[in-house]
Amino acid sequence: MNFQPFIEVSGSTTITLVTTSLSVIFAYALTRVIYLLYFHPLCHFPGPKLAAISNLWYAHHWLSGRWPWVIENALHTYGSVVRIAPNELAFFTPQAFTDIYAPQHKGLEAFVKTDFQNRGKDLGGLIWEEDPVKHRQVAKKIAPAFSARFLRTLEPIMHEHMDYFVEKMIQISRSDEITGVPLGRWTNWLAMDMSADLAWNEKMHQMRNMKDSVNLDVLLSFNYFSTVLQVFKRFPLIRPLQYLFAPFGKITLFAQMEKATRDSVLGRIAKTGRTEHSDYFDYILPADAPQPKDEGELLHIGSVALQVMFAGWGPMADLFYGVLVLLLENPETLQILIEEVRTNFAKYHEIGIGQTLFSLPYLHACIEETLRILPSNNTGLPRISPGAVVDGKYISKGSHVQSCIWALGRHSDYFHEPLLFKPQRWLPTSHPLYDPAFANDHLKSLHPFSLGPRICMGREAAWAQSKLFLAKVLWKFDVVGVKGQKIDLENDLLHYGFFEKPEYQVQFLPVLSR
Repeated sequence: MNFQPFIEVSGSTTITLVTTSLSVIFAYALTRVIYLLYFHPLCHFPGPKLAAISNLWYAHHWLSGRWPWVIENALHTYGSVVRIAPNELAFFTPQAFTDIYAPQHKGLEAFVKTDFQNRGKDLGGLIWEEDPVKHRQVAKKIAPAFSARFLRTLEPIMHEHMDYFVEKMIQISRSDEITGVPLGRWTNWLAMDMSADLAWNEKMHQMRNMKDSVNLDVLLSFNYFSTVLQVFKRFPLIRPLQYLFAPFGKITLFAQMEKATRDSVLGRIAKTGRTEHSDYFDYILPADAPQPKDEGELLHIGSVALQVMFAGWGPMADLFYGVLVLLLENPETLQILIEEVRTNFAKYHEIGIGQTLFSLPYLHACIEETLRILPSNNTGLPRISPGAVVDGKYISKGSHVQSCIWALGRHSDYFHEPLLFKPQRWLPTSHPLYDPAFANDHLKSLHPFSLGPRICMGREAAWAQSKLFLAKVLWKFDVVGVKGQKIDLENDLLHYGFFEKPEYQVQFLPVLSR
């Protein structure tokens, strides 16, 4: 039998199908590019052409770890609003920040949170919750835990962990074998030990053991992968490939953390009314509230508790580390702050949350300046436009918008000498060190704790902890960087889910007269 005609017809049909398929794909791609460039609701906004037609620009720069700097450069290049993806804009002006995050209706935000932080388990809770109604319910329930009154209740716990940090630094300073301590590691331990204790009475003992807990190990190990997860949401056809980027050597840690969290929640529930001290869990699950009926409710409660703990760890670890590095890079500023602290407190045990601590202007200014130069909320806080005006520009319904507080705080239109650490810009005009060169700085335009219904509820606790930490450390020690190190925060920092900070060896030298 002669199969030659059949083979020829079959081969011809295959070629035709392939040609037709490629033609359809090409026509679709060309049509989409033309639509995105000339007919999409955001087509008239400036930005990189690649960002307008594809998410590749967005993905590449997020995965590089330099997202805040890239957006800052784009805003300098294209203006106050930039198209960073086919359906997304980035703003950096004070008005845009207010327009996106402040508007609300009946206590619910007008610009709804995107799925940026959704990890696929519908964990909800507080930080990750997208539904405005569910977020308000949780926020309203735990808001009393962040009141000024409850803050004073928790003050002894803050002292306990900070005093332990001080004691450890004294012990280490006596060792001839150790010339310095890794600042990033120790500030991580301090911040998480304190945060876990405040959140649900858990003693992690990372400073005591000088070892990362399972929770901290997971966060540090999966920081980059968390960014991979959010980037691959934009590429559904190749999304399964995201798991190739997972740190396989650390996979078992996830199971360990989930088990540890479940055990901690169950243990904390069992101790209700019998804990060593009050904590945030008292409001997450009050003593008179119904107990969780199933695994789903238990998972939700654990998620809320973990988010509260993580929110207390990350920003505080960044702030403790950042303020000391910036002060060490500016010795004159450090000496001014030391003099202010040691002049106003005659004894170490006098340092506490009170009028004296909160009335130190230079201490306050140093923290404000650190929050300006190294803000923690650099993910852009993306939101979905309801069809509204942002900074004088109408943004169609369904378009995504985000801010860039990083660029705002570092732009010469809003701050004089923006890349320099200058706490005096925050001083009152009556202060001897006030400098009129900074008189036109837009100090009230920066909102490091965000705005509106999703404003950080722990901002007062953050102020209290940062002031206590600086005052206690600088009263007790002369802090110096180990010689021979080269650290450049501008180039060495990376940002994924949170900062990856270059390690910096520091000596805490006890002041002999104290």
